[in-house]
Amino acid sequence: MSLKHLAFLFFLSLIAAGCAANLSVDNKVIAVVGGRPITYGQFEQQYLQNSVPNSDSINSISSKKNFLNLLIDYRLKLMDARKEHLLDQPAMKSEMQKYETQLAVSYVLEHQITDPMVKKIYERRKSEVSAKEVFIQIKPDSAYPLGDTLKAYDEAMGVIKALKAGAPIDSLIHAYRGGDTYYVTAGTFLQYKGGEQFENMLYSLKPGEVGSYPVRTPYGYLVIKLEDRRPRVEAIRVSHILIKIDGTTPADTLKAYDKALAIMDSAKSGVDFAKLAHEYSADSLSAKRGGDLGYFKRGMMVRPFDEAAFDMTKIGQITGPVRTQFGYHIIKLTGIQPVPPFNEVKESLRSAYLNGGYKFDYDSFVEGLKKKYDFTLDEKAIDSLYAKVDSLKTFESADFDSLLTPEEMKMDLFTFDHEGGTVDTVLAIAREGGQSASLMLTRQNIVNIANAAGKDLVLAHYAVPAARTYPQFDSLITKYEDGIMIYQIEQEKVWDKIATTDSVLKPYFLAHTDRYTWPRRVDLSRIDVATQKLADSLHTQLKGGANFDTLAAKFDLGKEQRDSDGHWGLFADSANALVIEAFGMQPGQFSKPENFEGTFTIFKVNKFVSPEPKTFKEARGEVSADYQEYESNRLRKEWMQHLRNEFGVKVNEKTFDELISEK
Repeated sequence: MSLKHLAFLFFLSLIAAGCAANLSVDNKVIAVVGGRPITYGQFEQQYLQNSVPNSDSINSISSKKNFLNLLIDYRLKLMDARKEHLLDQPAMKSEMQKYETQLAVSYVLEHQITDPMVKKIYERRKSEVSAKEVFIQIKPDSAYPLGDTLKAYDEAMGVIKALKAGAPIDSLIHAYRGGDTYYVTAGTFLQYKGGEQFENMLYSLKPGEVGSYPVRTPYGYLVIKLEDRRPRVEAIRVSHILIKIDGTTPADTLKAYDKALAIMDSAKSGVDFAKLAHEYSADSLSAKRGGDLGYFKRGMMVRPFDEAAFDMTKIGQITGPVRTQFGYHIIKLTGIQPVPPFNEVKESLRSAYLNGGYKFDYDSFVEGLKKKYDFTLDEKAIDSLYAKVDSLKTFESADFDSLLTPEEMKMDLFTFDHEGGTVDTVLAIAREGGQSASLMLTRQNIVNIANAAGKDLVLAHYAVPAARTYPQFDSLITKYEDGIMIYQIEQEKVWDKIATTDSVLKPYFLAHTDRYTWPRRVDLSRIDVATQKLADSLHTQLKGGANFDTLAAKFDLGKEQRDSDGHWGLFADSANALVIEAFGMQPGQFSKPENFEGTFTIFKVNKFVSPEPKTFKEARGEVSADYQEYESNRLRKEWMQHLRNEFGVKVNEKTFDELISEK
């Protein structure tokens, strides 16, 4: 065996030893709670999940010791909650069932619709497509709307047949309406109704291929022929030299073209492009930068320029002369920005999808489930319900309990997969979703509400078992169960035992009166008026010796302040901007008029009051908060000690200290 081979095996053994060492450290037991071990690996995982990343204290020994105590308390509370069978309580069962259903629905929709589509859109965005479309308009006719739709659809299918037989699309665009879609990418049309179907069609075709069915839009049908598909870049950077056409004759155009051609030949033969741009370009702004236009995306420049620029693929490539309405351009490719990684654009694509194509996919998904579960409206039940209600009333105003018997409330309006949607269930879903508030009780609205409720129930019926197939979902449910049990057991063992009556709070207040004192305060009066002119007049009168209280009683905007001769009250030094200013004044002084809270205000310092004790009435809110904190800490401490004694806790302090010191 060669030395090189031995060295490689030794290197592998070091790696294996390191992995084994780490595994050994993670499996070390640092505490036992109720007979169940807490390993260092479990502790580390929980600690990192509950710590602020990159904080100064994240590697602190004291922080880790404190967290171990919290983790032990957490385990003890869960053991107590399970011993009390909290999850068997009807209210808790109902809460958990409701949460699981809501979470399952959102989880399944995220994993089976949103995530796959966002990834699909990203993959599609690696290419760009161009197409031509024939548009067949649906002319609205209130008498025969369905007939007009069918007529337009038949016309569209006729266009497809003609195109597939070899008819030129431009002539059909001329005969109907239409146009072209110039190099777009996925996500461009998601904000428009029908946009996702349009993009789906574009990306399903090969260049030269015609869609086998028309795409429906709010205004008609589109027949699509894909012209081209090519790899996409996010943006490009170019420099250009613009040669203007001075004049309108063919000779003027030829002169400009020849000049542009000569400059392009010089650039291609090695003459510095920036120097040529500085000397010859009519675009004075970019000429100062050697012709540089910076990075831009597809469609940001006029089309001939855009086509020529994005046709280049190699840095340093030069093309031209390109004619636009501005003149002739010589263009040099100087930079290519590739499509960014998925993680960089994931959230923006997700947002665009949720605001656009998601609704279509969601509706299609649920309609598929309704077919799978044989969702069927019971027309007889709907007729029976409609016969009982007043169609001039709304779902919100109708008293269904008095209109229907208990048996009728349990009547199924629809069935699916051997289950039913009863009247009371449908009404509850509709009210909870706010769908029924202003809808009149017409038969069609009853059908609509039943269908909407059916969507929710069918989706939930599918989602709960489907979500359970994802391991992460079970973890989320377990965390929520633990959280709700912890909350409930704390409520019962701590907070429900704390009374905040005066008979309890007053003794606490008397034992801690030194905590409840007023700081130094200022006693103020003020006058509020509507105009600057009146405020200035009153200020002049005050400077002339007029009585502040008399002016306040006469001119203040508020009746309450007029009745109290402008007295405002006692304030600590940070109450507001006027009070802050008042603490820099002397008793008897008054301010200049100031625009304050929408009025013009003059205030006067009456006196300063030294710090003094608060009465129980003044301090009651603080006393209540302090007492609840004190009593909850006391009760929690007693509870935790009781649980430690009941279940048993052992901390391997030496092992734990060694591990956190090493880390």
